[in-house]
Amino acid sequence: MTDFFAATPGGAMLGLSVLLAVAGHVGLWWAERHATPQRIGEHDSTGDQRTESPAVVNVLTNDATLTAAGLRATVVDLGTRGWIRILPPTTDDETSRVRPASEAYDGDALLPHERLVLQHILARFTTDRAIPARHLAVDIRGSWWRRYRNLVYAEAKRNGLVQRRWTPILLGGPVAAAIFGLLAWISGRDDGTPVAVVDSVERRIIAFATFVALVLLVVRIIHHATSNDVTHTAAGVDATGRWLAVRQRLVAAGFAPMAPSSLEIGDRRLAYATAMCLADGARIELPLAREDHYRAWSSVGGVGRLVRVRYPWRPFYGVNPMFALVGGLLAAFVGIRLRSFCADVAREEAWNSLYERFEQQDWLISLIATGLVFVAFIPILFGLWAAIAGAADMFNSVERTGVVLRARRPAEVSPLPRSLIKRFEGDRYSLYVAIDDGSSDRITAWRASERTATPQGVDVVVRASPVLGHVRRASPIGHTISG
Repeated sequence: MTDFFAATPGGAMLGLSVLLAVAGHVGLWWAERHATPQRIGEHDSTGDQRTESPAVVNVLTNDATLTAAGLRATVVDLGTRGWIRILPPTTDDETSRVRPASEAYDGDALLPHERLVLQHILARFTTDRAIPARHLAVDIRGSWWRRYRNLVYAEAKRNGLVQRRWTPILLGGPVAAAIFGLLAWISGRDDGTPVAVVDSVERRIIAFATFVALVLLVVRIIHHATSNDVTHTAAGVDATGRWLAVRQRLVAAGFAPMAPSSLEIGDRRLAYATAMCLADGARIELPLAREDHYRAWSSVGGVGRLVRVRYPWRPFYGVNPMFALVGGLLAAFVGIRLRSFCADVAREEAWNSLYERFEQQDWLISLIATGLVFVAFIPILFGLWAAIAGAADMFNSVERTGVVLRARRPAEVSPLPRSLIKRFEGDRYSLYVAIDDGSSDRITAWRASERTATPQGVDVVVRASPVLGHVRRASPIGHTISG
């Protein structure tokens, strides 16, 4: 860092590194959009009877991603095949009870991921009594879930239904942009012109921001390259279309409210209904893991469809536009004044009495003042963004009438560590709410306060600002259960 501030960045190479950083992020954004599984429509008929496990069906019908419903469906399937028994809830417990069964079907063999789930269940038995299903809950970010997910993906790959989502071709462009961008940044770190730090603050901030952007690009590329994300093959697309047709038949057959404790041995339809996020009864009685934050099945509009949810994490998201406008203008004004004053102090053009009083420490005074010039850009940049966003949202609102598909605390969906987010949020209550009105398969969640927050599954009318996502008003109009 000392060498960075000692050199004076600039020249054509710095400009080239800025362009490559932008091109790399745009290219990776395009690759992410291209790698996202395409929406698959249901076939006119189910065709031949398919034999995929419920967990694999969950992957196929949920954007090639394993969700908590896949684990729940595996437990239900083990019950229908006689490996375990799922008993009704007791009077003081709303969850089903689970216990091992005496015998399974003759000749029935478990797949690796099914064996892992059965071992997970058996390991929690210390007596002969059935245990509540909540005791089987797992952390979807934990090591056990990662093993289970990898085994399910491996089974789907063996069946030729999915393949790795990220290929060298998709990542080739962003990788080249990141490599050449870093080389250009290193070449442009010093243009050979001796300029005082205080007189080249803007250039240094641009150079530092470009370096951070390039490092972030490298981190994102490594994350994608090392992930186990999958996407459909041609055979997987065909299988998914047929399973979606099966889902429609299960809806018509009334499997949504059916409880897992009511299943019959040998009837695997409830397991497949659970895998395709249809069985609300199983979701309530078998709370084994938290449902997916970013995908949700919705029946708004009369036809079941998969909805993708996005949780923005831009600065001041959820803040009242008036507060953002006023606070942003004040912060920008203070920052500009602070920058000007500190720059004059660093050049010894202001606060001369301080220099005269501490003649031996004049270098330290100049160094501190220069550092404050850099710090002053934080309120300037954030203040300008807040003011612009607040002005755009001051008299602009968007209204939706629909179902709250997802309600999540910021710590649950933030890309930053939970501990950091909880410390940043403090005691302030905030909630992301994703409202589905049936108009789109992609929903951007808005951020509500304690006054405007609504629970998941409620029919509601919500009015919010489009840029800052601040929920101005929320009026519940009923209650439904949605998965």
